[in-house]
Amino acid sequence: MPTQIIVGVDGSAHAWRALDWAADYAVRHRRPLELVHASRALVDDGAIPKDALRRLVAEREDLLGEARQYALKVNPDLDVATRLVRADPGGALVEGSEHAALVAVGSRGMGGFEGLLFGSVGLYTAAHARCPVLVVPREAPYPAEAPARIVVGIEDRPGEIAMAGWAFEEAASRGAGILALHAVGGEFGSPRRRVMEDLELSEALAGLREHHPDVRVEQLVSDRSAGQALVEASRSAALVVVGAARRTGRIGMALGRVNHAVLHHAHCPVVVVPIDR
Repeated sequence: MPTQIIVGVDGSAHAWRALDWAADYAVRHRRPLELVHASRALVDDGAIPKDALRRLVAEREDLLGEARQYALKVNPDLDVATRLVRADPGGALVEGSEHAALVAVGSRGMGGFEGLLFGSVGLYTAAHARCPVLVVPREAPYPAEAPARIVVGIEDRPGEIAMAGWAFEEAASRGAGILALHAVGGEFGSPRRRVMEDLELSEALAGLREHHPDVRVEQLVSDRSAGQALVEASRSAALVVVGAARRTGRIGMALGRVNHAVLHHAHCPVVVVPIDR
């Protein structure tokens, strides 16, 4: 069973905040933390002189050591390992996700050739990882200061209950409530339609409510688009949890317009949970 929590480290402010959230998750769920720095620039292919390569490797090892000390200063009992990978950052994180319970990345990194710039490495990881991916913006609060609410987007798709179950488990561990949000994009029609949507949402969540009786659950059926509704709800949330369906016969997941909007514009960290059709 996957146990470790992986976080991509590149020295940027976004990556440091992702480390805060990854360490907090690891502590609450009693899992080891692995700090990963990957770069194609570290490959010994003759592109740069040997002495320069050794200095670059030492510099990146120091970065990982600094990140490890930071994590331990905040959480002294945390089991923290580091790993330097001479490969593409996105590929390294996706490969690590095969044996991870969660992968955390900053929404933007140092940029340039190898930074965790969202839209490249971050987007690739969110779309291809085999486990949930936590994407943390620089503006996110420290985990202890985050609102006591987790927003989960429900679109009435097969396999979604497992994704919602992840959100409920996280809410229980944080002592937070759940806002289950279903958006219909201005297609309410009659008041009866709105009541029916709300009842269907209640039925979908009934088993999770029963399994987590201490988690307070709110429901919202919104007439806005799903992307707009989730981004707005993110203003008062610790996390927004969304699902991404695995593509049949293809590598990766279909993130879709809604998830792209949330990943680019949410005011809090976003968790993308793979959904099996």
